[in-house]
Amino acid sequence: MNRSAALQHRWIATACLLLVFATTLIFYWPDVPFVGHNAAVNVPSLTSSFRPANHGLVKPAGVPVIGLIFFGRRDRVEVLRCYLERNLVTNGGWLDEIQWVRNTHDEKDLAYLRDDILPSNPLYTEIDISEMPGSDQQDPAYENAWTKLRRGAIYIKIDDDVVFIGEDTIPRMVDLRVKDPSIFTVSANVINSPLMGWVHYHGGAMHPYLPEFPVDKSHHIPKLESTPWAYTSHPNWTGDADWGFYAEDAVPEHYHRWLRMTESGDSLPSSTAALMQRTPITKIQYDTWGTGLRSWSIAAQEHYSFLENLHDDPSLDIYKLSKIWTTDYERLSINMIAVLSDDILDNMPMTGVVDGKDNTPIADEEWLTVVMPRKLGRQVVVETDALVVHFSFRTQSGLFRTDLLGRYADFARREVCIGRSE
Repeated sequence: MNRSAALQHRWIATACLLLVFATTLIFYWPDVPFVGHNAAVNVPSLTSSFRPANHGLVKPAGVPVIGLIFFGRRDRVEVLRCYLERNLVTNGGWLDEIQWVRNTHDEKDLAYLRDDILPSNPLYTEIDISEMPGSDQQDPAYENAWTKLRRGAIYIKIDDDVVFIGEDTIPRMVDLRVKDPSIFTVSANVINSPLMGWVHYHGGAMHPYLPEFPVDKSHHIPKLESTPWAYTSHPNWTGDADWGFYAEDAVPEHYHRWLRMTESGDSLPSSTAALMQRTPITKIQYDTWGTGLRSWSIAAQEHYSFLENLHDDPSLDIYKLSKIWTTDYERLSINMIAVLSDDILDNMPMTGVVDGKDNTPIADEEWLTVVMPRKLGRQVVVETDALVVHFSFRTQSGLFRTDLLGRYADFARREVCIGRSE
């Protein structure tokens, strides 16, 4: 072998060794916690979770998967119902049954449940807690419903104002809960959640939106009017370069829409980063009781940004981390969670320490995400690839003066509802 050939073989061998070393680093280098820029809080870490490329999840045999809906508001349930139907086993989904819990005294809403929803499908049943002690009070009523669970089942508790559920959300939540017994509660990755909204913002999922300017009080948008869901069906925002709308600003008196700001939409061009500084989302906090819960305008910007992301990239990868997010026992909103019924029934009642007094009745959210997991040494995690959208908290009533519910209804009718698409 001549000198040139020997050198060539030596370079090839060296390259192969470097390739093996690089591959080893890729597969065995420890995960780095996700921390957004300008982090001002002690942020929980991410835990690795391997996902096969084809997401080939298989429904666990012999384990019923049951939806649990605390029903009370028809206008939002009409949107949710499309997603529930899509996820029934009879339509190729994973939900074997849906149990509806009456959580209202409104006769019109109750008539919708009694006369429309329940008779429409044999997989729908009602949990009646009206005669149980404390049924006229919210927290005891919730506990009463949890005592009615069927043993040996995975329950997916879903708020009645969830207005979007990803196609693989329920399978992902169930699969994670079944495979990892160290987990007590699995939450979906919720858009409009006080904790996860902070994560979404610092992950780049938010866009600059402002209420339409100038405010046109003659442009009245009825609350339930269906309006095109795609942001491209609406004009871009235009207005003064020094005008903004912030987390603490009051709700407009009239129904209105928010529009996408662009770099050329002002009287003077601005960068996207500068535009964002005039919007509410910059004040969002990683705090259960913080601005992400209290501010209707922060929630509005989360919603309008989500609809843009849904339009531009239906996979919604910008929200997904391919890992689980551990809460470290920070109280987490339970807008959509997966639990094992036996974990709940074996640890009743829902009590904790309040003002130094043990065995005091507490809210189911506190019990499911803080008290019981901590007591048992079990995890509360967010499956970050399982996406849902939660419409509003009680503190966010201003959302009902926007056209958002109409946009979600339009998307559901066009893309989700079985036999009702336009």
